[in-house]
Amino acid sequence: RHNLVLISFSLESSSGCYTCTRGKEGEKERMEDDAEVIPPVEGLLSQKLNRRDTMKENVMALPKEARNLLAGGLAGMVAKSIVAPLDRIKIMYQVTSAHFRLRNVPGVASRIVKEEGFSALWKGNSATMIRVFPYSGIQFMVFHKCKTHYLNKHDRDQRIHGISPLESLMAGSFAGVVSVICTYPLDLTRAQLAVLKKKKSGGIGGQHPFVYVLTSNYKNGGVKGLFRGIFPTLLGILPYSGIAFTINEQGKRKIQNVFDRDPTNIEKIQCGALSGLFAQTLTYPLEVTRRRMQTIGLVPTCGGDAAVNALGILKTTNPDAVNHVPQNSLERKRHTPTMGLTMRRLYAEQGIRGFFKGVTMNWMKG
Repeated sequence: RHNLVLISFSLESSSGCYTCTRGKEGEKERMEDDAEVIPPVEGLLSQKLNRRDTMKENVMALPKEARNLLAGGLAGMVAKSIVAPLDRIKIMYQVTSAHFRLRNVPGVASRIVKEEGFSALWKGNSATMIRVFPYSGIQFMVFHKCKTHYLNKHDRDQRIHGISPLESLMAGSFAGVVSVICTYPLDLTRAQLAVLKKKKSGGIGGQHPFVYVLTSNYKNGGVKGLFRGIFPTLLGILPYSGIAFTINEQGKRKIQNVFDRDPTNIEKIQCGALSGLFAQTLTYPLEVTRRRMQTIGLVPTCGGDAAVNALGILKTTNPDAVNHVPQNSLERKRHTPTMGLTMRRLYAEQGIRGFFKGVTMNWMKG
């Protein structure tokens, strides 16, 4: 009897262990099935990390020039999108005779939002976004070609030191001119969109405003109509590049001579910022002239329909100023005055101050 009890207990224990084992195995199988349906958090993180590593490897596999172009283009798009409202208001002041005061800028911005909607602050930014990548790409490729050309002319010992400041200046100026010529129709479209009042209903004539303005310029003036105002642009980029390169190179050389070391990244940024500030200020009158020539025929320079006055913000500083722009529609053919005539009219209307209207906003934007 005692042996039978032991045998019975052993069988029950074995059965219990078997049942327990089968229960655990079944639970494990269910967990595995659930894991196939709902991946664990660790799996999702691992997948994201793998995708990020793969993307990083693909980017690093690109040539250095392509990586620089991609990074510069994305950075330029972000930066220009952030300062786009300031840029639009600045252009609106440049093409009118309204007196510029920095304290009135918030009022102009709020009026734009009220009259045209919040997105109107970024009007014309689409043309800027389209222009960023080709402008940067062309400028980089032309500069690299010029730099290679100059280096091939140097002796082997001179190549270690790179190209001279004068050669850098010439290469940069030429690259700037080529990139401006290739992308100028987009810059023209951007300026014209900035001064035109946005319709809340959407496009113009059933078309996107960008497409409408660009095609209207071609219909009204042909290829020449796409490049109106390019002469002061080219005159401006040459001294701009020259002044910026000279101040930047001399500033870094001064640091090397005084402290007997190479400038740090922060010092390089400071040299670049100062050189850009001086170059931008000295060439600013040509920018104002360019904007005037680009927008002739779209809005008058003074009166109730002027770009700024149309928003009901300011009165013209010269009520007796002659409105030299009777047309206000892209559908009408425009006769663009010469650069000299535009500058004479601007001086007669506003004096020397008119050539530097909005320069403080340019400093803020820079």
